[in-house]
Amino acid sequence: MDAVVEPAANERPINYSNGLMSLQDYTLTMYFQQYWRDKRLAYAEIPLNLTLDNRVADQLWVPDTYFLNDKRSFVHGVTVKNRMIRLHPDGTVLYGLRITTTAACMMDLRRYPLDEQNCTLEIESYGYTTDDIEFYWKGGDRAVTGVTRIKLPQFSIVDYKLVSRNVVFSTGAYPRLSLSFKLKRNIGYFILQTYMPSVLITILSWVSFWINYDASAARVALGITTVLTMTTINTHLRETLPKIPYVKAIDMYLMGCFVFVFLALLEYAFVNYIFFGRGPQMQKKQAEKAQKANNERENFDGPKVNTCGNILLTTLETHNEVGGNDVETHNRSSSSSSSCAVFDSSGVLYRKPSGGREPGRLGPARDDQLKKTRLRRRSSQLRIKMPDLTNVNGIDRWSRIIFPFSFSLFNTIYWLYYVN
Repeated sequence: MDAVVEPAANERPINYSNGLMSLQDYTLTMYFQQYWRDKRLAYAEIPLNLTLDNRVADQLWVPDTYFLNDKRSFVHGVTVKNRMIRLHPDGTVLYGLRITTTAACMMDLRRYPLDEQNCTLEIESYGYTTDDIEFYWKGGDRAVTGVTRIKLPQFSIVDYKLVSRNVVFSTGAYPRLSLSFKLKRNIGYFILQTYMPSVLITILSWVSFWINYDASAARVALGITTVLTMTTINTHLRETLPKIPYVKAIDMYLMGCFVFVFLALLEYAFVNYIFFGRGPQMQKKQAEKAQKANNERENFDGPKVNTCGNILLTTLETHNEVGGNDVETHNRSSSSSSSCAVFDSSGVLYRKPSGGREPGRLGPARDDQLKKTRLRRRSSQLRIKMPDLTNVNGIDRWSRIIFPFSFSLFNTIYWLYYVN
């Protein structure tokens, strides 16, 4: 018997089938069983099936089957090489192997970790074309067993199907069998390791809205700590995933959390600028404008009258003729003098004490106006030293509402889009 020449050469193609069991993670450990019929091995003397030593397989013709998407594989060899040869009286050969193979699976990770993947195991003849050999699944859909009992740590097998087809290459058409199974990723691990920490860190960043605005050390330290923690989570996640050019679902979520944490830090920067920067400057300018306006009103209110009822001229010289002589009166400080100058009916100038006031004069009204002016100046100075705190507290109060509402809306949109 020649182990090089296929059985029934130059006759119709032979039939071939296999069966699979056990699936583990991305590595398949299976009992790979192949059936074919070789008339040269038929016997009629013994009506029993014969199980031969595994070394006999080296003396028989076997199909040149290989796994198209295989990355590394091996046949188990403890304690002996795990091969089985069983002959039937009609020449049917059962060739079984215990193989562990790691197969490549093209995955679309745009919805990771809320994704579903379709992975396949491609079985094909390497050298024999469809003119020489045909592949089919023995037992139809029941050719693969044990899939429903498999438990994987990160995936659940939703469905699987068996496909048989011919593929055409430049060297001819070759038979191919495909086992395609649908995997759904279990999200429990990512909820505990990624999503929940991100949510809690984002909420922690909002604690600064309840801290007093002048506690700069506490608010800045809290903001920087949350930003660095989110950066660490992002970095750790990228290390466990392949470098792909597109954005994943978990990247969108972590990016959103990072934006909320970063905005919480910028919120305090804005509050700090309003409290210590722009706010006092604007209030100082407004106070200066108000003081300037008050001075202008005082200058244009008309002639000023002192407590004695005399008109005071601050910028002009008073000239009055008394007995042919010129008398000049320069009033530099009306409030510092204890007496006032008056003219009688004959034109004689004399001093009058300022203690008494004549009824009907405008002195009391003028005093009230001066008091109001001094109060306005003092209130302007107080506003310069103490900024208006209402706006600063209002920013924190609005942030306590806007940030949680926006983050809740972001979560609602995210989960509705990716889960459905």
